[in-house]
Amino acid sequence: GRMMEDFDEDFCQCPRCSGWGFIDCHCGGDLCVCDNYGEADCPLCHGEGEVSDAIYRAYEARQRENARLWAEARAKIDAEGDAE
Repeated sequence: GRMMEDFDEDFCQCPRCSGWGFIDCHCGGDLCVCDNYGEADCPLCHGEGEVSDAIYRAYEARQRENARLWAEARAKIDAEGDAE
């Protein structure tokens, strides 16, 4: 759980696990190498289900940047494919 001094900070639902506190583990199913066997504590909220507003904003900004980079890469691949 959170420490008492954390309660003055705004918290919101974790965007990575949607507040569940865990994520699906896809490392290998029956051949699991991480000993989670299907579920792992969310690496963003560490199983709490909530994150601080600052962490939420940083995660969303990183997701937007990743989407932008992937869109650039796809556009470049499409342009190269059209040039052939």
